[in-house]
Amino acid sequence: MAKKPFDTTPIITLFLVLVSVALSATAAFASVNGNGLRIKVVDAESSSPVEFVAVSLRENERGEIKGGYTDADGVFAITLLPSSWLVDVSMVGYKPVRRTVDVRGDMALTIRLEPAESLAEVVVTAREARNATSASLIDTTAMRHLQPSSFSDLMSLIPGGVTKDPEMGAVNTIALREANGISSTGTDYMTSALGTAFVVDGIRLNTDADMQTTPDANRTDRISSGKGVDMRSISTDDVESVEVVRGIPSVEYGELTSGLVNIKRKSGVSRFEARFKADTQSQLFYAGKGFDVGGDRSWVINTGVDYLDSKIDPRNNRENFKRVTGSIRSVKRWDNTSARISWNSNLSYSATFEKDDNDPDLAVNNTIDFYQNDKHAFRWDNCLVYSPANPSPLQELSLVSGLSYSHEELTQQKHVASSRVMPLPVSLTEGSNYTGYLPMLYLADYKVEGRPFTASLKGAGRLRFDGNKLSSTMKAGIEWNMSKNYGRGAVYDLSRPLVAGNNSRPRAFSDIPAIHLLSAYLESETKLYAGRNTVTLTAGLRETQLLHLNKRYELSGKPYIDPRFNCVWNLPPVYVATYPLSFEIAGGAGWHTKMPVAAYLYPDKLYSDFEQLNYYHNVEAYRVMNVRTYIEDMTNYSLRPARNFKWEVRADVSYRGNRLSLTYFRENMKDGFRSSGFVHSYTYNRYDASGFDPESADRAPVIEELPYTSETYLAVRSKTTNGSRTYKEGVEYTVQSRRLPRIHTRVTVTGAFFKNTNSNSQPLWYKPTIIVNNRELQYVGLYDDLDGSEYRSFNTNILFDTDIKRLGLNFSIGIQNLWFTSRRTLRRDGVPVEYMDVNGDIHPYTAESMADPYLKQLIRTYTEGSFARYTVPSSTTVNFKATKNFWHNCIGLALYVNRLIAIEPDYERYGITMRRYSIPYFGMELNLKI
Repeated sequence: MAKKPFDTTPIITLFLVLVSVALSATAAFASVNGNGLRIKVVDAESSSPVEFVAVSLRENERGEIKGGYTDADGVFAITLLPSSWLVDVSMVGYKPVRRTVDVRGDMALTIRLEPAESLAEVVVTAREARNATSASLIDTTAMRHLQPSSFSDLMSLIPGGVTKDPEMGAVNTIALREANGISSTGTDYMTSALGTAFVVDGIRLNTDADMQTTPDANRTDRISSGKGVDMRSISTDDVESVEVVRGIPSVEYGELTSGLVNIKRKSGVSRFEARFKADTQSQLFYAGKGFDVGGDRSWVINTGVDYLDSKIDPRNNRENFKRVTGSIRSVKRWDNTSARISWNSNLSYSATFEKDDNDPDLAVNNTIDFYQNDKHAFRWDNCLVYSPANPSPLQELSLVSGLSYSHEELTQQKHVASSRVMPLPVSLTEGSNYTGYLPMLYLADYKVEGRPFTASLKGAGRLRFDGNKLSSTMKAGIEWNMSKNYGRGAVYDLSRPLVAGNNSRPRAFSDIPAIHLLSAYLESETKLYAGRNTVTLTAGLRETQLLHLNKRYELSGKPYIDPRFNCVWNLPPVYVATYPLSFEIAGGAGWHTKMPVAAYLYPDKLYSDFEQLNYYHNVEAYRVMNVRTYIEDMTNYSLRPARNFKWEVRADVSYRGNRLSLTYFRENMKDGFRSSGFVHSYTYNRYDASGFDPESADRAPVIEELPYTSETYLAVRSKTTNGSRTYKEGVEYTVQSRRLPRIHTRVTVTGAFFKNTNSNSQPLWYKPTIIVNNRELQYVGLYDDLDGSEYRSFNTNILFDTDIKRLGLNFSIGIQNLWFTSRRTLRRDGVPVEYMDVNGDIHPYTAESMADPYLKQLIRTYTEGSFARYTVPSSTTVNFKATKNFWHNCIGLALYVNRLIAIEPDYERYGITMRRYSIPYFGMELNLKI
């Protein structure tokens, strides 16, 4: 076996962390001397720090210009020559502030920004964040203009996203940096969605204990277990801002592989708001308000309620999706001369109701089959933050806790027709068992009761040191998460399974052990000021491990380290026509880890029934069915977490409110979760009852008195493994102009080229369904082929948005160009590398094997056309959105039309003309502010 190369990434990152810590110490000592100016910008109403605030400084005597942006603490630090400086502070949504400061030594300045009466700028799409990694920022203005029904709609705003019609009839999983048109079967390539963390007000949405499932293959697209967060369940009306981190997030965030969605809900005193929306498929209502309980804004309570009723097909009222959400969010602050303490407490409720009934007029015998999946989720989150009032290295201490409980019930009724005589799947013990016969037609009632419960506790702290030439922020924390399902699991009559030939038995979810996850992190962000250059280095380590896990698991007691680092270099601006042209170069890399969920760690046992005696007599009393039952533990004790290594480089250019951002990235996850086949050998007896006379014995036969022959059967069974590989590569770009004053219009161009490869990372077992000499082939092949596909897409979205304030009118025209999408099946030769015989022995597959009349059946043949690239050519659609405000912005009327114009040329494939067509999708809404 080749020796595994030594991974130096953790050592390099640890070195960077130590360097950052050393620089922090240097900053701590250097802060005693020097002539530095430290500006902290806070919100005038909430006193919370405001990040990404533009700070410009002009020296009054020589006219020297410097500047930058505030960090996550709302701080901008810089070294200046002793002189008089003019300080300008500006941020979208706030009134600009100008101060004159005489720098005669180290100084600290706090600036309080007041909200603007009338916003000078309106941004109706996502903005690229000005931080260490690639991220998209979406605020309430963009969401209001988009008019979303669920969180899924927001994904059209990020680079590479496209506008789609709502799909409320299936689970909406997130797809970051994935090509359009990509498809995957089951959960083999769902690790990217599972590994995208959703964080709401500092608490991660934990789906690890979600085990709702159904054996009905027609309903798998409605099941979210093992797929991450279902975005249909998240309302956008109570959301203040969303940050979608596509690059390398801070080590403060774990349990992720692909990205981070950081959601901040509305907080602060506000007028009563109501929203009424109707579109082709759904109706939505929302109401919310922020109350000043204390009278001095020291205690604010926000409330909100949301209701969505969606018809999957407006012509069919038997299939629908409904959502109800509500929350009460409290923020209490205590301020004194020494410290400031804030306590955020949020109580939330979310429910989804999914229903699908068939039409009895279209069913055989007018039967009614129905499917219903109801989920009620309750959450209580708390965050206690301590901040010193006086300048000190300690910036913040926080304690965050979260509790959630869900009441989930899946109910399904189905008429099942069996194609052959089958045994009842009722045996619960291994060995020979007498069972009855499964009816040829019956009604199955199936129910799954889930009660997921999660708890989390996190303690964190942040230090900051400022010096002449550098400043540094350090943060560290420890986090514990627990998840367990207290439900009864599947509840149904064993003699009437939902699927004929059922190979499982009911198991209470409450019997499954709880998952305990312990994590700790350390991160340092250091800013080095070298002349007019600013270099920001962020380096951190995160450790994660599962607790109280059986020693048989490879995961037991094993820590996993995620090193991550980002670097940003802000170059000196070049002045063109007296305006600064700013340049920024950034890059980052890191590991990201997602632990297996409960359904992967503790799968159901597999029950296999093999017919030994099938004596079906016309007289029911003489009938008998005997099976040999095997009960197998399908737990994969070698299961590891999914780990993704990704890196990116980014360039950013800004000039006079115009901005260009370009990002190149690569991601390589080699051990994603999937169901992989394993060969199992079964031996059972075939009893011959041809010589038995039931009339003379006046009873059914028993196996003890019958002759038999022994048979061995090879079957491929599935276990969850780390056998999926997901490779992502691409370029994302954003071009955003300033708003042109005469026509009040801004132009935004976003898009991406994505190349994704989904394949297996481990050899696969396959048994062909071939009958040789009236018997199924008893050989199984092991194939080292790549069973997957490569996807590519390239798109460009051009948005013209116009904001005419004196008319209270805002409208946009979006041109969506999908230049191409393509899919190519990865090449494979179809020849196994090894094979297993009926005795369980494994042999190499050689040239002699190819000549064997039986073994040559293992060769899988493919045509050359199977690996040809399938490309769908360009299509262009035009979308329109408009909002008109009345009565001092108290009433707003909005509408949107997707695919108002669609240009989708025909194309040919294999000599067949493929025609495309689309119809507009439209909606309207009414907004009230009282």
